[in-house]
Amino acid sequence: MSTFPTLAFLLTFVVSSLLYAQRLRKHKLPPGPSKLPFIGNLFNAPKSFEWLTYQAWSREYNSDIVHFQILGTNFVVVNSAEAADELFDRRSKNFSDRPESQMAQLTGWSRAFGVMHYGDDWRTNRRLFHQYFRASVVPAYHESSAIAVQDLLRRICDTPDLWMQHIRFMAGSNVLRVAYGMELVSAEDHRLDIIEKAMKVFSMITTAGAFLGAVAFPSCYSSITDFTTVDSFPILKHVPAWFPGGQFKRDAAKWKLIVDEMYMLMYSEAKESFDSGNYKASITTEILSKIGQLKGESERKALEYNAVSITGTAFSAASDTITLSLLNCVLAMLLYPHVQTAAQKALDGAIGSERLPEIADKDALPYITAVMYECLRWRPALPLSLPHRSIADDEYKGFHIPARSIVLGNVWAILHDPERYPDPETFAPERFLDADGALRADVPAPLSAFGFGRRICPGRYFAYDVVWVAIASLLATFDAVKPVDEKGNVVEPSGEYMPGPGSFSFPVPFQAEFRRRGQVQIPV
Repeated sequence: MSTFPTLAFLLTFVVSSLLYAQRLRKHKLPPGPSKLPFIGNLFNAPKSFEWLTYQAWSREYNSDIVHFQILGTNFVVVNSAEAADELFDRRSKNFSDRPESQMAQLTGWSRAFGVMHYGDDWRTNRRLFHQYFRASVVPAYHESSAIAVQDLLRRICDTPDLWMQHIRFMAGSNVLRVAYGMELVSAEDHRLDIIEKAMKVFSMITTAGAFLGAVAFPSCYSSITDFTTVDSFPILKHVPAWFPGGQFKRDAAKWKLIVDEMYMLMYSEAKESFDSGNYKASITTEILSKIGQLKGESERKALEYNAVSITGTAFSAASDTITLSLLNCVLAMLLYPHVQTAAQKALDGAIGSERLPEIADKDALPYITAVMYECLRWRPALPLSLPHRSIADDEYKGFHIPARSIVLGNVWAILHDPERYPDPETFAPERFLDADGALRADVPAPLSAFGFGRRICPGRYFAYDVVWVAIASLLATFDAVKPVDEKGNVVEPSGEYMPGPGSFSFPVPFQAEFRRRGQVQIPV
């Protein structure tokens, strides 16, 4: 077995670490765990539930930003809303970049504008995405969301044991209709399978510190969250896939087939329908219409590339975010049944018990909005934001933040700050309401759940509305209760979450029983 890749890797990082360490001695870095020479925090950086460890470090070192280092790469974790506002918003010019991601390139996820570098390509894609998902446009998708949620209710009535699958189907089918004008009939549809697999790849490669030890420590390469990153040393992308430590390239080659299919399959189908004249209006068909009006070939190709990027990104990101928010809501209803009772009382009092709630009822139902806020706050889908990168050296509260640092927003820590949200581990929608039951202006909505600064998720308005109408409709139609086994014992949900790897946080699968309530009629 050849040792050349390992020796080359070690020599590269030792030399670069020595030079870099000499420069950093002149500056005071944010506090953090003790580091070893050369390798830094290679062995004591967290490998799962990282957000909890970063939160603990913040408390241990009494600092709202903490620092650790892995093989010369600096990581700065932002653990407070104050620091997030200062760095990601007020200094957005310096903290809106994304780290270089060789794995995104190798797997095909580099076309997602959410991982693009902060520059002209990102601005172009962001501007185009914003045209179709800004707050003033989202009401155009309310009918599609209502159709999807009504279908969810019918499916739960027919096969309640498959409720988790039905929620995922609802989220995927709705976004597919909006983005591509397509209709899904079955949860076994190949397109849903592709998106789920592609999003698993995205979740893994966007985890800070992913693909650790792929070459330097091949014998330890047991998962994508082990040891040092191929992204820290781009030269490693030239390592042949068959070399020791080349497992990451073999994985990437397989994953790229999945990601390419996710991006191109639906777009190609939508384009074929558009070209034949037999299509339903969607974001893709509207863009295709604009492409047809352009005269220059380069302009048409550029817009088509951007169309593939934004529709694929919308489809993938929204599907998992909406699914997780609703799974967390059902879990909360089982663990805090008094919240479910209060929400149903609010629904019955505002709209009665014979019809489904609509987005138009939102202002009359602040308690439901508070439940949605609490779902996003209590168990955020992405407990850590996608990694940012500092473009230039900076300073915060006397601490030096080196250029090219990977800067992580600890969404979990911010949304579980007891000063902003007292008793943060308890699911309590009332924290967002005043004595009269109206939404409080002095308790911030959990916007951090969608990211920070200029890289905040531009699809959040769409996600807000879908999650709101789904939560309201589920509560109006069903009582979610803990099931009872054949021996008469209540089956308790663990309330635990899977350790990953990945940037999305999924609850351990749990059982729930849905019982019809009231006289709500579900449209056929």
